[in-house]
Amino acid sequence: MAVDIRIGDVFEELAKIPDESINCVVTSPPYWGLRDYGIDGQIGLEPTLQGYIASIVRVFDELKRVLAKDGTAWLNCGDSYCSVGGLHDGREDNQRGVGAKAIWRNGSGRADGIVDERGQRNRNGTRAAGFKPKDLCMVPNRLAIALQDAGWWVRSEIIWSKPNPMPESVTD
Repeated sequence: MAVDIRIGDVFEELAKIPDESINCVVTSPPYWGLRDYGIDGQIGLEPTLQGYIASIVRVFDELKRVLAKDGTAWLNCGDSYCSVGGLHDGREDNQRGVGAKAIWRNGSGRADGIVDERGQRNRNGTRAAGFKPKDLCMVPNRLAIALQDAGWWVRSEIIWSKPNPMPESVTD
């Protein structure tokens, strides 16, 4: 059994792979709005959740070409909450994502929110239209439905249970 790990632009690397030559794909694309890896056009920094989902579906359209007829694809996809700004635990680190900037408002000397260049804001620096503050975005579910719409079969959902996850600072 051969293992082939590819590092690079997903579309460039997939273009190098012959049709129907892969039996199993395991992928964990960047989560939406979580981290900026400093690469232009990277997946995960789309301004909307819909754009993020479209990017992943595009990747899977290419995977369909290289995957053997009896092959399987495994996708690890994380979720996030939509909230109305604020440094989620006071840290100004990569967790705020999407090129977000702290905006100081009304001279109060406190961060009134994390706002990106589009004026949208949430914990991750992005916000999808129609979400209320504190809504669970349900990214994995929406992505699974979009992939079904694109012709994929969703055969199973495996929950990654983290019994000792990184705690999150919340006050409500």
